[in-house]
Amino acid sequence: MKKLRALSFPYVMWMSLTIVLPMALILLVAFSDLNIFRLGSFTFTLEGFSVLRSPVITTAIRNSFRFAFIVTALCFLIGYPVAYLLARSTSRHKTLFVTFLILPVWSNMLLRIVAWERLFFPNSILNMFGISLNLIGTDLAIIIGMISMYLPFMIFPIYSVLDKMDQALIEAAIDLGASRVKTFFKVTLPLSFGGVVSGVIMTMLPAMTAFALPARLSGGRTLLIGNIIEDYFMRTANFNAGSIVSLVMMVLMIVLYLWILRFDKEGETLI
Repeated sequence: MKKLRALSFPYVMWMSLTIVLPMALILLVAFSDLNIFRLGSFTFTLEGFSVLRSPVITTAIRNSFRFAFIVTALCFLIGYPVAYLLARSTSRHKTLFVTFLILPVWSNMLLRIVAWERLFFPNSILNMFGISLNLIGTDLAIIIGMISMYLPFMIFPIYSVLDKMDQALIEAAIDLGASRVKTFFKVTLPLSFGGVVSGVIMTMLPAMTAFALPARLSGGRTLLIGNIIEDYFMRTANFNAGSIVSLVMMVLMIVLYLWILRFDKEGETLI
């Protein structure tokens, strides 16, 4: 076993360069006045955290939570029935149906965003069918785009749990006199709760931190946390503020991840 440890060296180096080092730099910049363009002396300070009281930040946080909640709720309402039907399907084409759901995830996300953007303009390919949409700059455009992007992340964890569920439990509940509806709410739904929690987190986190999608589909009118972070790093070069906002989001993600482990200790639904 000790001889095989050497094989992990490339992995350790790669993780250190792509994860550990950037996170250490974010922590350093967030808690100091370091300017990465002029490396030199710096002092540790918490003054940068005052940016969290900015009206722009508070508005972006409010928008992020609002869109994340709406999109996650709609993805659950759409995704759970789809996952349930797939898990209960006895069709020999079941694997093909699952593949169709995976295919959009394999394509470039930015291309899908641009495709939705073109469809939401009044002059689009939909004009051939007598349909003219003018949704660019509206909340509805962002919600539709987010659902199309993140719906698979809701479906697959739930499907993973439902597909592995012991059917004998459902049959036993029915044999004991429970109706189909009561069996679903008393047996199926509670046993699939781990998948639901994983799906909620895997949908909510990217919805909260999205930046390209709201920027394109809202025409720059709606700001989310992801847009603020991008603006600080890419446009204004305010790395201190960008690091602080990024740090807050990372802490939130860690808390949510630990919450997942309470329901899914073996990580079976974290696909």
